[in-house]
Amino acid sequence: KVIANATYGYCGWVGARWYKREVAEATTAWGRKTIRETIELAKKMGLRVIYGDTDSIFIKYDKDKVKRFIEEVNKKLGLEIKPDKIYIRVFFTEAKKRYCGLLSDGRIDVVGLEAIRGDWTELAKEVQEEIIKIVLTKKDPAPAVKYVHEVIEKLRGKEIPMDKLIIWKSITKKLSEYEVSAAHVVAARKLLAAGYSLTVGDKIGYVIVKRPGGRLADKAEPYVFVKDMDELDIDYYIKKQIIPVAIRILGYFGISENQLLAGRRQASLFDFFG
Repeated sequence: KVIANATYGYCGWVGARWYKREVAEATTAWGRKTIRETIELAKKMGLRVIYGDTDSIFIKYDKDKVKRFIEEVNKKLGLEIKPDKIYIRVFFTEAKKRYCGLLSDGRIDVVGLEAIRGDWTELAKEVQEEIIKIVLTKKDPAPAVKYVHEVIEKLRGKEIPMDKLIIWKSITKKLSEYEVSAAHVVAARKLLAAGYSLTVGDKIGYVIVKRPGGRLADKAEPYVFVKDMDELDIDYYIKKQIIPVAIRILGYFGISENQLLAGRRQASLFDFFG
């Protein structure tokens, strides 16, 4: 796998000394062929194939059949494979390499979803991780919806610690080189003006406050300058941080943004027609 990936990367790079697009394309074509043959073999052996991507397949676990399958793949395809993870339950999105599962030891495994990525507050990551845990363990989205309602109530009640609402983003070049004033750049310039020392690579922590202006950058304030939760734009945190990560999972169960925003107030018919 490592050699194949290196071959694809090098031969597909236009700046390479031995650049050859056809070799890169042949590498990926061979990978697809191998996965197809592996899937076909699994089906012939009576295994249920649930999902397959560039370098792996998910099958319904049957210890004895899987053992024989591994032996057959090695014998007929010349590949060494082994079970990587055993899930009790798994949830796939529409995109490759983005899924989450409940492992046999009780841990939650999250791959490629927002919970792992940057540009989100600690609260947003916590919320999505908890939603995933609830859906996988309870097999029901309703408790997850209730949980989101509770988080929104706590946000409105200023019960969430401010440190969970900070957005962190790194400065990748000199501030003078930024052509567009993104939120973290605006916050960094304010820190610089206040006498803080900053260098390329530093992470800037900022919060979104209530302030006139249509741009998010106009509302970005270094978190060290904000002392009162009343200054924060709570609607931003609800609609741009909590709702998006929640819908990323709950949307697959037919839950709408309006249903999540309804909270504990009595929902109207309009809440169910997005």
